[in-house]
Amino acid sequence: MVLRQEVADAVNQLRPLPRVVMRLVELLESDTATTEQIEAVIVADPVMCGRVLQVANSAYYGLARQVSTVQHALLVLGSRTVRGIALSVAAVDAFRAHRSVSAAERDLWRHAFSTALCARGIALTLRWGVSLAEDAYIVGLLHDIGALFLRTRYRALYQPLMAIANETERLEREVQIFGCDHADVGAMIADHWRLPERIVQAIAHHHAPYLPDGENRRLMAAVLQAEAWQHGGGAPAEVAVLIRLSEQEQAQMMAQAQEQTALYEQMLFS
Repeated sequence: MVLRQEVADAVNQLRPLPRVVMRLVELLESDTATTEQIEAVIVADPVMCGRVLQVANSAYYGLARQVSTVQHALLVLGSRTVRGIALSVAAVDAFRAHRSVSAAERDLWRHAFSTALCARGIALTLRWGVSLAEDAYIVGLLHDIGALFLRTRYRALYQPLMAIANETERLEREVQIFGCDHADVGAMIADHWRLPERIVQAIAHHHAPYLPDGENRRLMAAVLQAEAWQHGGGAPAEVAVLIRLSEQEQAQMMAQAQEQTALYEQMLFS
């Protein structure tokens, strides 16, 4: 068994997000930030700049012509989408740490990207706003980051849990072994990376059997529905009240997410 404090200490040793990503988060939480400020932050980091443009030019976004500058990427995709791209790259890099990625880790990342892209698609289709859609993307991307952390940091202890199909049972076993479950650990990581509190709380409660009241209600609905699609199961009943999509819309979103996930995998793990 591992004490919860030991897990928390291990999280605090995790590589912080690159300065460019943390600054992007700060700027996009500000009411006074300008596009010029956001562009300057990204351009100042040539590696991140190149990765953002690479993803922006992927087939998923279907842009009419090649994006060659950050200014153009911000114009056609929007600053919050660009932040999501930068965070995706940084999160993968933080865990990869210049080593080869195992098949199990790839599966976790594949699930994360698929959930993120579907959650964003749900929010956009239902016209819940770009801000909420990009928050849904980030929560979807990081909702199981705690499981990835436990698996890589405590491989021998966590490996047997991977075979437990029942989610409730696995969460209980995580608490027994680590003093916390992977949702708690994911929230620790999001807090360590200084992400907004609404993101931290959404990750912490992504296995709650009900939706929260307040600003996170729609955000959590989008993420829970997206994750249910990935597992082929059902979301809480409250979610169905908020999310009414046709089978065609669902199939289209899942197909697009699968396509983009494959592109992310090729770009980030090759």
